[in-house]
Amino acid sequence: MAIAGLVEGIRNRGVWIVSIVFLSTAVAVGTGQYAFGLFIEPLEAEFGWSRTAISASLSFAALSSLAAPFIGRWMDRYGARPILCCSLAIMSISFLLRPFMSELWQWYALSMLQFIAFAGASNLPTGKMVGVWFPKTRGRVMGIAAIGNNFGGLVMPPIIAATLIYASWQASYIVVGLLGAFLVIVATFVMREFPGEVVSGPKAQGAGGAVSAGPVLTGQSTREALRTPAFYVVYVVATLGYFTYSTLLPHVYVHLTQAGLSVAAASFSLSTLAIGGMFGKLVFGFMAEKIGTRTAIVVNLLGQALFATVVSIFVAGWALKLLCPVLGLFIGGFGVLLTLLIQDIYGMRNFGAIMGLITTGGVISFGLGPILAGVSFDWTGNYATAFFTVAGMFVSAALLLLFAPMPRPEFK
Repeated sequence: MAIAGLVEGIRNRGVWIVSIVFLSTAVAVGTGQYAFGLFIEPLEAEFGWSRTAISASLSFAALSSLAAPFIGRWMDRYGARPILCCSLAIMSISFLLRPFMSELWQWYALSMLQFIAFAGASNLPTGKMVGVWFPKTRGRVMGIAAIGNNFGGLVMPPIIAATLIYASWQASYIVVGLLGAFLVIVATFVMREFPGEVVSGPKAQGAGGAVSAGPVLTGQSTREALRTPAFYVVYVVATLGYFTYSTLLPHVYVHLTQAGLSVAAASFSLSTLAIGGMFGKLVFGFMAEKIGTRTAIVVNLLGQALFATVVSIFVAGWALKLLCPVLGLFIGGFGVLLTLLIQDIYGMRNFGAIMGLITTGGVISFGLGPILAGVSFDWTGNYATAFFTVAGMFVSAALLLLFAPMPRPEFK
């Protein structure tokens, strides 16, 4: 049981660690992705900017993938706590300064700050901290921590919407910025890099100020990882898998309405997909512990391919309602499994740097995914072709991972 996996953590503050990375991810993802659309109309009315100009700021999300290798390397060297606190602080500042905007370039500059800090406030410290604190039950605990993505999507839009209704868009950004600042304070005083870390007196440090106290983490260096074929196998698998977030997930809603579902029914189905994603993180995290991460991610990719294909074929509204939560189950598990796979192969010593390098594959998938969906709709009048294409990518990734020579898991 997942609760059993937390018992050890309760004794050594592990639950606090999971709670902090959970909430940090919720604020970063909930505001940056789920709640973005809530600000479009208020900004349009305030400044007269076009919706295209406002939405163009989302293109800076690519900076998150490009910054991830540097942030990951710094995290391995200096620890997850300073990286998470600095990233959250930068993100909070980007929100707190927005009420003072007057020009479009300022909107873009603050959006750049937000997305540069994104990886350091979400998946990178989550993977590092869970891997270090819960080595024996990291699969299920990683699943619990990763639910912060979905939790942010559930709670941040209502909080922001309420502030927009009863106050203003400026107040909404101030509220979000203060939430992030509060988490910085909590993380500073509560978060520890490893179980049993001494909290009083100067921290033991190595050359250049690098954290050296605590258990010795094992694993390959970044240079060693780049020399192995396995790195490029995982990179391709990650890049193809990311198309689920750039092509499949963003266009499910429109596909549902085209199938005849009302706006309310389509929105409800999208909610069931998100709930399925929450359970998927737990299910596949636990599955990774039982059957191995490599096998679990092959099952996940084949499952995504199957249900992406089925969703494309079935046009009956009742069928799509039933398929959405199952599709969400598989979509939700992918990110957790990818993190665990990297830890399995390369260990924890340089997890941040290696994970950051592999994350750059998101630039490809998020650059091409929306174009693939748009072309599919313009040429055929629906997203079925795009969904079929993505399903083929998932099958290719699963077969590559299944048959490519891979090292035995070395996580310790």
